[in-house]
Amino acid sequence: MVLSLGVHPRYSGHSYVKKLVRFAIEYAKQNHQKAIRLDFLKGNIPAERLYSSMGFKYLHTLQMYY
Repeated sequence: MVLSLGVHPRYSGHSYVKKLVRFAIEYAKQNHQKAIRLDFLKGNIPAERLYSSMGFKYLHTLQMYY
């Protein structure tokens, strides 16, 4: 289970997140998982675009408390 994922700005644009998400997708398929949930902070447009480009669909926004 991946709970948090981030890349240092120095390594942004090198497809590291995409590779990790692809690995998670393959792992989920091999282990017969029915769903993968991706959360990101409101306003994180790069994350939203990446996940959308990988076939993920926006469902809804949740209020998070830390």
